[in-house]
Amino acid sequence: MRIGVVGPVGPDTFADNIVTTLADMGNESVPLGTLSTHRGRYGSAIGRIRDVLPVLEERAQRHIATAALKAECEIIINVDQRLTPDIVYRLRRSGIKVAMWFPDAIVNMRRQLILLARYDAIFFKEPHLVDKVGAFLDLPVFYLPQACNPRWHYPLVTAGTEPYLVIAGNMYPSRVLLLERLIANGIPLKLYGSGFPRWLRETPLRAVHTGRHVVQTEKARIFRSATAVINTMHPGEISGVNLRLFEAAGCGAAVLTEFRPTVPELFSIGDEVLAFHGFDELVEQAKRLLNDRGLSAKFGDAAAIRAHESHTYQHRLTKILEKLC
Repeated sequence: MRIGVVGPVGPDTFADNIVTTLADMGNESVPLGTLSTHRGRYGSAIGRIRDVLPVLEERAQRHIATAALKAECEIIINVDQRLTPDIVYRLRRSGIKVAMWFPDAIVNMRRQLILLARYDAIFFKEPHLVDKVGAFLDLPVFYLPQACNPRWHYPLVTAGTEPYLVIAGNMYPSRVLLLERLIANGIPLKLYGSGFPRWLRETPLRAVHTGRHVVQTEKARIFRSATAVINTMHPGEISGVNLRLFEAAGCGAAVLTEFRPTVPELFSIGDEVLAFHGFDELVEQAKRLLNDRGLSAKFGDAAAIRAHESHTYQHRLTKILEKLC
């Protein structure tokens, strides 16, 4: 089956993992590219103009429809919420089944174009969003969490050899404040990701941030070798969970995750992952892992088994294709 994927395809991106897994499943996966980005000196101004004049955005996205038709795609999986309803309509009118898999928190839905575009199926990782949209709107919405990719999210090294806890991701204010409290309480950290936004005040976290964005097997080594991976979540994650939970588990890390109602449905708390409801519990669990280094391998091994048995991209994409075929 020839399946197109819309989204930025860089190493270990959401779209990249979808493209590689579709190929592993025996499909002909076609990266259709990303939507136009507004960079440079006038980038934000151009973006605002296109928001006001949707016809300009639609014209800028026509290359997606052109590429899909040229490649003779039968199905398209889109992970970029900016795809306009007109482009989705053009694709479906050509006989292509089009699905949206939204990989972000509910607060990042922006103009809610996802709801205006007549997708054949829409997949949200947030059950609360599925419940609300499903209760009031006649739309084909489904719950689908994110996943790990066993191509590179798997145990590569000995567990827990490094005496610190790791977090990789964006540094937004609620996360920064939490991590600052951890440092103040004597919890050793090492941070990875794109760094801090320029508008953020000075923070002691800069001293423990590597300034490196890690992907694929490098990420797997870092997660597995750390005493634990801390999985804090954006306040906009209401019931669902984020991508890091699955990737860290797949890499065989001991995962210390912020609790959400779906965590017990995905992993066994206390056997496969550790969870915290508040700051004191987070500190207690972190110190437990630091003081008993054998726990890193115990939880990491169990988490990897569960992630690879139940939470891979192949599991998720099989469900998407079942809804579309």
